[in-house]
Amino acid sequence: MLYKDLRDWLKIVDGFGELKVIEGAHWDHEIGIIRYMARKKGCAAPAILFDSIADYPKGYRVLTGINNSKRRLALTMGIEYKEKDLEFIKVIYEKLNHLMPIPPKVVKDGPIFENVQRGSDIDLFKFPTPRWHKEDAARYIGTYGFTLTRDPEEGWINLGTYRTMIYDKDTLLTFTEPGQHRTLHMEKYFARNEPMPVV
Repeated sequence: MLYKDLRDWLKIVDGFGELKVIEGAHWDHEIGIIRYMARKKGCAAPAILFDSIADYPKGYRVLTGINNSKRRLALTMGIEYKEKDLEFIKVIYEKLNHLMPIPPKVVKDGPIFENVQRGSDIDLFKFPTPRWHKEDAARYIGTYGFTLTRDPEEGWINLGTYRTMIYDKDTLLTFTEPGQHRTLHMEKYFARNEPMPVV
């Protein structure tokens, strides 16, 4: 089963009976607690779509638990769903061992260019970013996104997932551990007294 975008994916998952929509939750801890409780029940937790989040207009949404079931993972990866775990693992293994890279395509327009903010117009608090855990110092906008960095000497690219916190309206902080490729890139840029480009 194929999908063309996230809206299409949500319709398919709703058809599986694996989507729960929650209206009116608060971004400060409540979304994090509900998400945590949903996945603690010892079964495949539903994907949860939070809408009408406190302090935000309807349509500014947060989606959690995207791949917390084998059926949703199969859909996301574009592979055949198998009920038995070992059979499902074999399907994933085959997919990963026969990946066909899609060449990049440079475009002049598209949905990604519809909402652009620069300079003083940038406001990261525009997004209903949750404070996920009670010990979190702030709101974490990056928990399932990708960060790309390039080695300044060799040119290779690292793609990693790192927790990213909103510090203020136009500044993000990302946790960096020693030994991670991104950290090694950062150290090389700093040694050259150059800023490190990050996507």
